[in-house]
Amino acid sequence: MSIFSKIDGLLKLEESDDMKNRDIVPMPLSRRRWGIISYISYWSIMCLCMSVWTGAVSLYAAGLNGAHIMGIVIIGNAFISLIAILNSFYGSQYHIGYSVYQRVVFGIYGSYFGVLMRSLLSVVWFALQAWIGGSCVTLLISTWSKKYSEIAQFGPNVPFTPQELIGLIVFLALNFPILFIKPEYFDLLLTSSSLLTLGACVGLFIWVLRLNNGHVGSLITKPVVLSSSDLGWMWIYGIGSWYSSVIAALSNQADYSRFNKRPVDSILGTIIGVNLTGFIVPLLAVITNSAFKELYPDEDLQTPADIYKLLLIDHYTPKVRAACCFAAVCLIVSQLAISTVANAIPGGMDLSTLFPKYINTKRGAIVVFLLLWPAQPWTYLQSGNTFIAVMNSFSIFISPMVAIYMCEYYVVRKRIIKLSDCYLHTAESTYWYTMGLNIKAFICFLLGTAPGLPGLIHSANDSVEVGDSIYYFYGSFIFQFTSTFLLYWIANLIYPSEVGSRDDTDYFNTFTDDELAQWNIAGFSDYDMLSMDLLKQE
Repeated sequence: MSIFSKIDGLLKLEESDDMKNRDIVPMPLSRRRWGIISYISYWSIMCLCMSVWTGAVSLYAAGLNGAHIMGIVIIGNAFISLIAILNSFYGSQYHIGYSVYQRVVFGIYGSYFGVLMRSLLSVVWFALQAWIGGSCVTLLISTWSKKYSEIAQFGPNVPFTPQELIGLIVFLALNFPILFIKPEYFDLLLTSSSLLTLGACVGLFIWVLRLNNGHVGSLITKPVVLSSSDLGWMWIYGIGSWYSSVIAALSNQADYSRFNKRPVDSILGTIIGVNLTGFIVPLLAVITNSAFKELYPDEDLQTPADIYKLLLIDHYTPKVRAACCFAAVCLIVSQLAISTVANAIPGGMDLSTLFPKYINTKRGAIVVFLLLWPAQPWTYLQSGNTFIAVMNSFSIFISPMVAIYMCEYYVVRKRIIKLSDCYLHTAESTYWYTMGLNIKAFICFLLGTAPGLPGLIHSANDSVEVGDSIYYFYGSFIFQFTSTFLLYWIANLIYPSEVGSRDDTDYFNTFTDDELAQWNIAGFSDYDMLSMDLLKQE
């Protein structure tokens, strides 16, 4: 046996080949463990994270007051709930994730496009969330010793401080073991982190109001001086911005809806999680920051961690240190959950689909973890909020893709997926299209994305004037979605795809008895699902 064969034997996963492994086949019944509480917790931690807090506060800069912001949040949450549920049905009903569904939409080989795009975004977002987590570790250590902030700094050419580097390393050391937990067991992490983060947010809300003698500040009630037209566009901009703040969770939805015990669990959990915690956190944020701005008019701090740091510096007493220590622990747990569940694990799932023979979700998550260093997250925030604005603007790419996913599932295929064909890389697969590529999907994606590019450029450099196209960018979550959906629908009317039929047997042991009866599918047989003749590769 050659050395290459030995290496291949060591790296190759059990029950895997070029198209599948245990983590990307439809979830067997034994792994479908998520109930309503799991999905409430999933969306709670997405809505309780610091980026959502910041997203609500940032709307003050658009000339809006608290009432307008909360109105935007309510409408935005309703829209997010609808898109999240509709975009999760293929995962809920067929128990496949985002990356496998790319094969249905873009073709067996074309799927690499959507998977690679999201895996790269997962690396960048993981790096950013880890860097923010490191700042929470810095807050924690600062409560132990005031001298920690006085450590000698690196030279002027080093883009980070010793405290930031230590915080990042400690956070990554805490994060690494979590990557070994299987996704179906994340419910405990999500539930505990949600409760802890809510405690930190409520604590900051009470503390700042007490410091401000119970006054909520003037920002929350300031008069809006925008014209009716400008106010309308700011509402559309605000809803789009709110939608973009959770775009990662929206695109990841099927990765976790496939773990549900029943499809209704993910539906109800999403509705409650988004609309309850997605209302409470912004409300706390807009009130807290309005009061904080009255206390510190020259400070432009938006995240809870930054506010806690400033309060710790100004009130370095035993009680304040204890409060900030507790808050730092809560925020660290929050960031651990966000970085893992929203970034590392979805990125690992994507890499598992790109290299299923050698990479499973765990190995893929470790690759995302290691790629943090070449991603250099310490450079992201050097341009202020520009990087965050640009990353949030990537919804101009996600919205057209989601439109195509939904049109494919509900209109073109009428919710019919032949699971076994998702794991064939030959022309026999229903999803082979043209040489493994669905040309229609790519053309519609490009046509749907192009009008939003001027707005993306403006987000990166606001000195670039883009004229009235900025309004299309403000409403891209509606305009791009609708236009791409219609384009793809028309394309399929002109050049219809082969729809095929469902498998006549539950080859993957993924369906309950009720689901089998609903679709008139025979139950799982006694043979090995990954070596059956139907799925053998030629």
